[in-house]
Amino acid sequence: MSTPHNNLPAPVSSFIGRAQELTEIARLLGERRLVTLIGPGGTGKTRLALRAAEQARDQFPDGVWLIELAPLKSPVLVAETIVKALRAPEMSDSAPLDRLGAFIGPRRMLLTLDNCEHLIEECARVAGALLAACPALVILATSREPLMIAGERALRVAPLSLPPADVTRDIDVARLLEHDGIRLFVERASAAEPSFRFSSVTAPAVVEICQRLDGIPLALELAAMRVRGLGVAHLAGRLDDRFRLLTGGDRGREPRQRTLLAAVDWSYDLLTERERVLMRRLGIFVGAFTLEAVEAVCLDTEAYNGADLPASAILDGLTRLVDKSLVQFDQDAGSYRLLETIRQYCLERLEAAGELKFTQRQRFAYYLQSVERGAARMGGPEQQEWMAWLEQEHDNLRAALAWAIQAPRADEAARLALGLTPFWRKRVYHNEGLRWLQQVLALDASNPLPDALRPRLYIALGSLAHMAGRFDEGTAYFEEALRLYATAEDEAGIARAQIGLGRLLFDQARPEEALEHAQIGLAIAERFGDRRLLADALMFHATVSIESGRHEGHVPVLERAIALWREVGDQDGLAACLATLGNAYQRAGDYERSRPYLAEATYLIVRRGSYADLIGALVGLHFQTASTLQTPEQALDAARVIGCMQAWERAMYIAPSPWWQSDVEKNLRERLIAMIGEERLEQGCAEGRSLTTEKFLALVDRITTPAKPDTSPAMPASPGATDTGLTPRETEVLRLVARGLTNAQVARELVVTPRTVNAHLTAIYAKLGVTARGGAIRYAMEHQLG
Repeated sequence: MSTPHNNLPAPVSSFIGRAQELTEIARLLGERRLVTLIGPGGTGKTRLALRAAEQARDQFPDGVWLIELAPLKSPVLVAETIVKALRAPEMSDSAPLDRLGAFIGPRRMLLTLDNCEHLIEECARVAGALLAACPALVILATSREPLMIAGERALRVAPLSLPPADVTRDIDVARLLEHDGIRLFVERASAAEPSFRFSSVTAPAVVEICQRLDGIPLALELAAMRVRGLGVAHLAGRLDDRFRLLTGGDRGREPRQRTLLAAVDWSYDLLTERERVLMRRLGIFVGAFTLEAVEAVCLDTEAYNGADLPASAILDGLTRLVDKSLVQFDQDAGSYRLLETIRQYCLERLEAAGELKFTQRQRFAYYLQSVERGAARMGGPEQQEWMAWLEQEHDNLRAALAWAIQAPRADEAARLALGLTPFWRKRVYHNEGLRWLQQVLALDASNPLPDALRPRLYIALGSLAHMAGRFDEGTAYFEEALRLYATAEDEAGIARAQIGLGRLLFDQARPEEALEHAQIGLAIAERFGDRRLLADALMFHATVSIESGRHEGHVPVLERAIALWREVGDQDGLAACLATLGNAYQRAGDYERSRPYLAEATYLIVRRGSYADLIGALVGLHFQTASTLQTPEQALDAARVIGCMQAWERAMYIAPSPWWQSDVEKNLRERLIAMIGEERLEQGCAEGRSLTTEKFLALVDRITTPAKPDTSPAMPASPGATDTGLTPRETEVLRLVARGLTNAQVARELVVTPRTVNAHLTAIYAKLGVTARGGAIRYAMEHQLG
């Protein structure tokens, strides 16, 4: 077989990785007639296209041809350059495009049009005309953006693969080399400096370099050349100045490929003026960002510093930047992101344009407004969505808060930090939140905080110190908040500080001391009239009283608190209170009655993702299993619950609870050991520590499934209960059933599981003396409960 015609250059260095991309390109070249490799500068589109073209030579008997467009300045030269590359014969009075159509004709040929972005319109016109005139022609193009003509299949070329961010915790040199980005850097560094060795000593610095350079092949190759004079450790420490550091590339390359700065300049210079304004302002974002954020932060209706960017230009401009591969778009999350190298470039451009401070102010204003507006969603049905937004925007929120602290703008920094405190608590950023709040507090000496914010700051500090297990610090913060609130005669604040101190003491297994604070907090909350505060005070007072050995009278109190939580729409408070009510029934010896409340509390917490609030339900499940076990399998479930509690403690970054050393806990553990022995107890604990959410919920179902219909004497009627002893919750279930809702619909309405609804109906049937749904509905209609 004769060698197919081609003008592909011989490779001068090894080609590394991209196996998946090469397979996909090969498939597409067999199915499509125009394949365009798109991606930001330096990602290796040209090398990938050349490798794919080389591998496809046998499929194109009339040749594979490289058309280098980067040096061209004028669009009219595109067709002429292709003519010269193919050595098409002269034709009198014929335009270059006509000559190409006549020469290629029916030939089976592959043209590789490299670097189309700066002549994109003409490249699209020429490619479209040739594909229409030459039925066997296939074109493989490389560009920062698609050609946007019929039949095109764009394939985005991503940076090279890298290990996850935390890989340096457990270095495995051999496995690191499975990532193309690491392998490219190591091979090029070894070529530049033969004494370089990739080992467990150098691997952390190599990983850091590759990650900070986003796996961009050009950046990695330029960085590898610097190993010769710096070594990897010093190189990693200098990447903040990457555009001045990463120079001196291969002199045989195009000028734009010899330095990292030139490669990015090439893309930036091709943008329109408004696209450049938007592009550099996007550098203010860290990590992911949304369209809403871009519209708020980058908008410039007054043409600050002469940079006009109206609202009407932002969406189209952002879309074009995505098309040009300068901005990454995540279809699943609906968010945008810049590669860190691009972001650093944009920040330098932003500062050079004199727009950095303006954009920083815009960013802070947007995120402060968003956080304060979103505060009302905490505890309610939209909390999960709000928490997801906060998690996605956390890097930007950190940057905004850091700017306010450095400004310094103490009151605004305090407002943002206070707005983020519930998120930090629920998503276990306790120590980080403490550091931020402490930095804000430090501003108070030179930039006094408003009197209304200062005690709130101490309450937030006390709460996070508590969750982090730093009890002495937490006590000091709560006591200072109490002093400030007392000075201001702020009763609601005093109550919150008292409850905070009480909770801190309670978690140190000091219930009698905690009870004093709980009583003061409850007395004030009763007078003050804030429903949310009162619900919290009622719930905490009942919790402490129960653990102090006072087991009577808590059910109606907790049902009152549950009603208040429902009124204010706080489902986190509701879940915690349901768990406490289940605990109250347990301590009164009614373990059957406790089951549906524990199930409902657990499912509500898991469904909402409020895992920081799970401990109350776990404690209830722990007592339920350990106090009622009758078989070895039940004892193993009890051990699994202990394991879940241990895993929760570890996830919260706090030391083991002092409650593990209480007499009650020791007695429960002795019961377990007596039934299954220490070895199986530890086995069950280990299983519990590693349970998935699905298996954890299966464990909860086993524990909370009613053992038998509830035939115990009805508890004393509480406000809102019928004379049959139905609780308010059971009455609510009965009302919904009487309205014709199915069990599944009732479960959705009350945000519980169908199993919990079944448990409530079983109790309702027993109390009403009926055996089926019809009898319960008839009772509801007779008593006007429908």
